[in-house]
Amino acid sequence: GVDPEVRLLARMVVKTDTCVFSNFRIYPGHGRVYVRTDGKSFRFINAKTAASFTMKRNPRKIAWTIFYRRLRKKGTQEDALKKAKKRVTSTSVMNRGIAGISIEDLKAKKSESGDKRKAMRDATVREAKDKNRKAQDEKKKVKKVAPAGGAPGGAAVKMGKAGGAGTIAPGRSSAPGKKSAR
Repeated sequence: GVDPEVRLLARMVVKTDTCVFSNFRIYPGHGRVYVRTDGKSFRFINAKTAASFTMKRNPRKIAWTIFYRRLRKKGTQEDALKKAKKRVTSTSVMNRGIAGISIEDLKAKKSESGDKRKAMRDATVREAKDKNRKAQDEKKKVKKVAPAGGAPGGAAVKMGKAGGAGTIAPGRSSAPGKKSAR
């Protein structure tokens, strides 16, 4: 057989960097590093990518970069595999109820038409509006009755919590159960 050390070397992982501009893999002993005056370093695979970077070209607009290809979904083999392996979801037949609703009720609900559902929705909205309208009418009736028994001249008399007698105590205190310092 093969020597264990040789087998280990064959499986050894090589540390690679990625080019800042083109996003290509840079293997050991290749590429160049550009260090800016602020100390930030950039790794490039070749002079072409370094020159394009220093000319401030946008890698998303240059057709041979990986950024461009990924942006436009070009040549991704994984996508082709995913399309080939796309699972077909089979619809299962309903055979039991869900959360307190029997299977018969579920089937009836599924078979009813959209028009019927729309009519039911409109009916509930109409009921809610009628209820609100009645409540508004009741409020108006109460408002019309209240001023008749009020003060002479139609002006309402404002009274505090004590009913208008004596001084009015402050409404709030600093903490519940404590007397105000006023």
